[in-house]
Amino acid sequence: MMAKVGLYFFGKNHGSWAVWCYDVVNEETGFSSANKVTNCPTFDEAIKTIYKLNGWGEPKNISRKF
Repeated sequence: MMAKVGLYFFGKNHGSWAVWCYDVVNEETGFSSANKVTNCPTFDEAIKTIYKLNGWGEPKNISRKF
């Protein structure tokens, strides 16, 4: 997934999961900056949150590969 301004993504944050939104993306230098939107206690909740915020509907399968 390529970084784009306004795109939501998730990642680990101090033992739980967090959702961020890109606010600055510079493709020439590779620099990106994001603001944290919310914390999610579980991986499944983080996936559902980014799908909802990005307007992708509901995820059909949630599988954790890491």
